[in-house]
Amino acid sequence: MLKRCYRAQESLVRYWAQQAVALCDDIDDESLTGPKEAVLQAEEQMGKERRVVLIGASGSGKSTLLAGMIGRPVMARVAIQAPYLRWRYMESGSDVENSRFLPEPNLYGLEVVEAGDCGIPEVAGLVAPLLADADAVVAVVDARMVEDSPVWALMQPLPEEGGAACLIALTHVDALDTQHAVMLGDRVRELCRERLGRILPLYQINPQNATVAAEFGSKVVEAMENSSGGLRAAIREVMKRGSDLLYKQGSVLKARDAVARTDSGFLAGIEQEIDNFLARQMQGVRNCVLNYSAAAQRTMPRLIRHLRRSMGWFLSPVVFIRLEGYGPATENLYYRLVLDDISMQQEELDKQFIISCGGHWRSVRPRMKQSLQCEIGDFPSADLESELAQLRERLQSTLYAPFRYLKLRSAFMTLFKRQVDWMRFFVTCFCLLVILAGVLGLMGLDTIAFIALSVAAFIWLLGSLIHVLVVRKICSWVRTSAEPLREGLYSQMGDLVQDMIVSRVAAYRRLYTGPRQRVADYEVSLAPLQQRQSEIFRQLRSAAPHV
Repeated sequence: MLKRCYRAQESLVRYWAQQAVALCDDIDDESLTGPKEAVLQAEEQMGKERRVVLIGASGSGKSTLLAGMIGRPVMARVAIQAPYLRWRYMESGSDVENSRFLPEPNLYGLEVVEAGDCGIPEVAGLVAPLLADADAVVAVVDARMVEDSPVWALMQPLPEEGGAACLIALTHVDALDTQHAVMLGDRVRELCRERLGRILPLYQINPQNATVAAEFGSKVVEAMENSSGGLRAAIREVMKRGSDLLYKQGSVLKARDAVARTDSGFLAGIEQEIDNFLARQMQGVRNCVLNYSAAAQRTMPRLIRHLRRSMGWFLSPVVFIRLEGYGPATENLYYRLVLDDISMQQEELDKQFIISCGGHWRSVRPRMKQSLQCEIGDFPSADLESELAQLRERLQSTLYAPFRYLKLRSAFMTLFKRQVDWMRFFVTCFCLLVILAGVLGLMGLDTIAFIALSVAAFIWLLGSLIHVLVVRKICSWVRTSAEPLREGLYSQMGDLVQDMIVSRVAAYRRLYTGPRQRVADYEVSLAPLQQRQSEIFRQLRSAAPHV
């Protein structure tokens, strides 16, 4: 009987192969990608429909033979209107061109193609491409016209090895006399050698005999399964690929088992290296604090220059009006200058820190891969830079404490308020004299008006001279008032810098959280994965022992 063999074994092998593929997702290792794809490809090849093609001339008995091979007499009464007709298992109500579906379980997974009259060139041209992908080709040869059968031309391009299993079914032998019937087998073999270059299995078949036709169907199945492209070979290929995948999974799990046994010592060594790195960083705390506190002196010249430009060289009402705001503005400017100076230093230190961490990461990466079978990837500098930026913001937010503690704003406001009285006096006198000169000028007393303007000019020049001297004294007072800031920064920045260094190293240490967690997970998940891998391997090997 013509049928798809090894269906139970195929289902079992497919199931356990799929289990092996699913195990790859739980193991999560890049080295399993190649073997996994090989299993999926072999499984797809195993699951494809097996194609059996019957070719022959019109009236050679193809339909009757096929009906007997499948056990469906109704098939012999279906006329072929197209160049060929596909017989398939009825899985749905849909139809496909040139296809007929039957509720015959033996047809499940099979595609039986019955060709039309292959003696017609158009039919032969459309049937020929089907033979290239066929698993078995049955050449139905009418014994009355052996030499003129069109099957020889169709089968000539088929390869001798690696192609379809080819059989010759001789029909209508009973129509020959005894002498020709005896010599028929030798003549067909001779034609095989001449036209095909090889001898094909030859069977004399009476299509009307259902038992003989069914036995011939079994011969076709046997030949198809013994070929290199048969279902049995496909099942073996899936089992082989599945076994290779399971072997690879076993190697990965074995390596992880070794990792789980030795990870504590290796990771402890990495932690010790980071601790040593932290110790070296802590050795530079004092120099770092000194550089930060020196920002109070480095930025003072810029503060003084800005203050001189703001107050100007001459006494003016604008300076007098804005005088009360100079105290807070001077303190804010001084704070921003110191902050910018320290921030630039910190950014430069962070760049050097990232370079050092990158070098250490590159030295750890190959050791991690060799010892723990764990690929940590390229150095994640962007993640570390983001955390360092947050640490700099936290450092900057605490820099105002020394300014607030030393009450520089109050000192500066008091300093500038002292200048209000004398500036008000000179500005008031100047303005009154200018107004008086204007009134006298309108009254025609030009001489007296000129004298008033001269006195106003003298007062303005005297006030400007005093203003220059006072500005110099104010700058000196500002410098003197800010001198304690260096000591304040030094005492305040010590703990801040230490916390900053510890936080930076902690941020770098956190980059190893993923590898540490992965290794820790091995201890929890390793035993169940090993049990699954062993069970799948055993079941796959026993799924089809006789295939």
